[in-house]
Amino acid sequence: MLVKRYQSKIYSIFIRSLRSEALAAELAQDVFLRAFEKLDQYAADKKFSTWLNAIAVNRLRDYWRKEGATASQTEELDIELIDSSIGTEEQVERRTIMQAIHKLPCLYKEALLLRYRDDYSIPEVAESLGIGTSAAKMRLKRGVEAIALLVEDHHD
Repeated sequence: MLVKRYQSKIYSIFIRSLRSEALAAELAQDVFLRAFEKLDQYAADKKFSTWLNAIAVNRLRDYWRKEGATASQTEELDIELIDSSIGTEEQVERRTIMQAIHKLPCLYKEALLLRYRDDYSIPEVAESLGIGTSAAKMRLKRGVEAIALLVEDHHD
């Protein structure tokens, strides 16, 4: 039941970064196996999805470390599809912002994507990344500031 409920979200974490359906499926399956093995570590007062997402993010980091990837490779995510119903000007602005996010260091990018793409609360962002709430707030603040600078530079 849990696999059915969360498999597409976990799979999407990997497919965005790896761009390989087979590898994304394999690593997503590995996340569920790890979750099962560590089920005794799950705190019932926390959201299961946040805990599972933290396992997935750590699994992706492990994969990139094992592969000896460069920082820019680990930070690379695809630009999300733009809803065709929005205007051209807004599409360009969204694309510019997504490109700016992808240029950020991984620690800011992960926090921003969890907060604004996945709609996590700040405590959930902190838990997913294994950091304190204050650190999550600081990463989000610095990430937003960095995006503002990158977008401003793009418009100049």
